[in-house]
Amino acid sequence: MPKTIFNTTEKSNFILNMKTEEYQNYLLKILTGYLILMPLFCIPLEFFKIYSVPGIAFSIIGVLAMVFTLIGFMKQVTSKSLYLPAALLGGMVIWGIVSLINSYYYDVSLVGSDGRNEGLLSVVFYGCIFLLGAQLGTEQNQRKLLDAMLWFGLAQCVWAMLQALPIGMPSYYQNLEPMLLFRVFLPSGLTGSPIFLAILLVMLSVPAMMGAAFAEEKKKRIFYCICAAVFVLMAVKTQCVLGVCGSALAILGFAVYALIKRGGKQALTKFAAVLAAFVLGIGWIYVSPSMNGLFSRNTGKETAVENSISLYDGGIIWEDGSYRLSVSGYYVSRGTNNPNGHFVIEDIVDSYGYLWRGTLGIIKRFPLVGSGPDSLVYPQMYQHREIMSNPNAFDRCYNYYLHLAGTLGIPALVLYLALIGIVVFRGGKSCKKGNWLHAGIYGAVLMYLLMMVIGASSITTAPIFWMLAGILMTDRKTTAETK
Repeated sequence: MPKTIFNTTEKSNFILNMKTEEYQNYLLKILTGYLILMPLFCIPLEFFKIYSVPGIAFSIIGVLAMVFTLIGFMKQVTSKSLYLPAALLGGMVIWGIVSLINSYYYDVSLVGSDGRNEGLLSVVFYGCIFLLGAQLGTEQNQRKLLDAMLWFGLAQCVWAMLQALPIGMPSYYQNLEPMLLFRVFLPSGLTGSPIFLAILLVMLSVPAMMGAAFAEEKKKRIFYCICAAVFVLMAVKTQCVLGVCGSALAILGFAVYALIKRGGKQALTKFAAVLAAFVLGIGWIYVSPSMNGLFSRNTGKETAVENSISLYDGGIIWEDGSYRLSVSGYYVSRGTNNPNGHFVIEDIVDSYGYLWRGTLGIIKRFPLVGSGPDSLVYPQMYQHREIMSNPNAFDRCYNYYLHLAGTLGIPALVLYLALIGIVVFRGGKSCKKGNWLHAGIYGAVLMYLLMMVIGASSITTAPIFWMLAGILMTDRKTTAETK
């Protein structure tokens, strides 16, 4: 007799008796589905400001990931090597429930604020996406998923290119009201923020560069080279620290790897291509003020801004949180009683320092349970119950590690770091034994973790990281048996 779940229906028979290869193909379709659904569902947000739509796409994929994660454990397809990472993720969820119980608003902490959607459920969804990525099985499936990610990145770049040109494409970053700058035309793609776009493109540029130099097929090498060059160009044009410095670091890492692996002339030409894209991006930044007609109202008058290489991290952060989503307070340079003090939004170091100091203060107040998932702004409401009426309040720390401790508490951060430690360790072993694919994925994961020192998680970019991190956890014995 075939197996059943609690002696129920034929559909249950299908679930428990599907072949391992079929199960892995379903996982590939689910993860690829995210790459299709998320950008499509972000389009209404760009045109009609319907903030909840991206969260619907995230929830659809998250629920499917949960279902198939449970199926994997029931069918005993899930490798025993994933039990410890799964336990750590389970510990984060359990502690997240404790944090939610002690949070300001249960509904916000459960599903996240409107437009962010990174409440407790996101921890569950990210964990399941991670476990699905770890169970893709064959290297062929991993390559298919990576190629889908690169097409996803190219689609983001096409949209971002239209936003970056002064042609009237709808964009929240045509102006930076917190800095009183107008006609800036910063690209954000369909990620929600130029900083999120930079994180995505820098992360994906690493495996693209590796593939451009070391992929077996010529057609693939050309495709990967185009991806790498376009990703670097548009990442730099986001005009944030992560876009410029992250791209430079990714190119440097690729150069070191190519030298170690003796990539020769083929690697050298690809290095020249991405370096040219980087230089072109810097040049584009420099001429943007005159090309866009950029002007400032800081003096009360419309003053043309001269050509220069400028980064706008502070303005992007408050444009995103305050003007785009209304989940943080307005920026006020002086005259506010905010207990975190004042900062100069044009000063990048001062802007990030202000966010970190404020978050450290919240961690000191709530070291164990934090403020609650996706609830960092609420401890900062010092003069009114409305978020917007608390100038300089912020909802993202832009240091993910501090943000995690500030929202879920220090125990959650410890569990997360333990999980990441396992991923980095096992991924390093896999990288040594594997080919350019494993090296590229490992580099992408390391780059993301490094960027999170001044970066923030987002449902439009973070699932890509969790998929790649999961691939690093793939049991090579299982992969060999499935081939």
